[in-house]
Amino acid sequence: MNKRPLKKILKALFKKPFYIAFINIFKNFDRPLNVLCRYVFGKGAYPDKQILTTPVGRHEVSLYSFHDMITLVECFGKLDYPADDDISCVVDFGSNIGVSAGYFLTRNNSVRVYLFEPLPENIKRLKSNLKRFESRCELNPIAVGLENGTGEFGFEVTGRYGGLQSELPETIDVAVRKAEEIVLEILKKESHIDILKIDVEGLETAILDSLSIENLKKIHRIYAETNYPNNLPGFKKEQYGGVVRFSKAI
Repeated sequence: MNKRPLKKILKALFKKPFYIAFINIFKNFDRPLNVLCRYVFGKGAYPDKQILTTPVGRHEVSLYSFHDMITLVECFGKLDYPADDDISCVVDFGSNIGVSAGYFLTRNNSVRVYLFEPLPENIKRLKSNLKRFESRCELNPIAVGLENGTGEFGFEVTGRYGGLQSELPETIDVAVRKAEEIVLEILKKESHIDILKIDVEGLETAILDSLSIENLKKIHRIYAETNYPNNLPGFKKEQYGGVVRFSKAI
């Protein structure tokens, strides 16, 4: 069980993301009271399965810890990474067990998602959660960084938190590819990237800084798990809790 401090719960009640999450939990989740109990009070055993209503039908997600429930509510409840129903190409740096990718893949029946996740246990769970979408996913079992090569990837038991610069109890050597090269390679196959999502536990700011102006011109939205102090040329910026959102300025 993972209880949230009462003070933190009460503080969250007065923030906009909580109301958005509350509405979407009752609108789209099969067991909204169960979700609220798990998410707010940290109650309930795991593994657990949750079923959601999406634009392409019902979507089942397997969760393995309280931390996975947090991610599920962030993606389908709070809408940390909002996506239009007509998106066609998404790049997901830090795909974890496939919750965010599941959100993107259920916006329509044709969107393609490029996944990047280095942890073997997360990859196993990701494949299970996204099995019905295999034809629209490209899974890359690597970490995303600033240089090509190999690196020591720190992580903890749930698999939710980890990264190349993380000081966490477990480590594994993983293949690393340069973010800018990945984006350029995808743009050779795709006319544009609708959404670039970056959740790599510590390198988000450096990756944002590394993106070239030419590549940025072909990306419509960027979501990164960081408090980014700068602006990106040609984008409007919004800080939504711990996520910085960039959308093309019109």
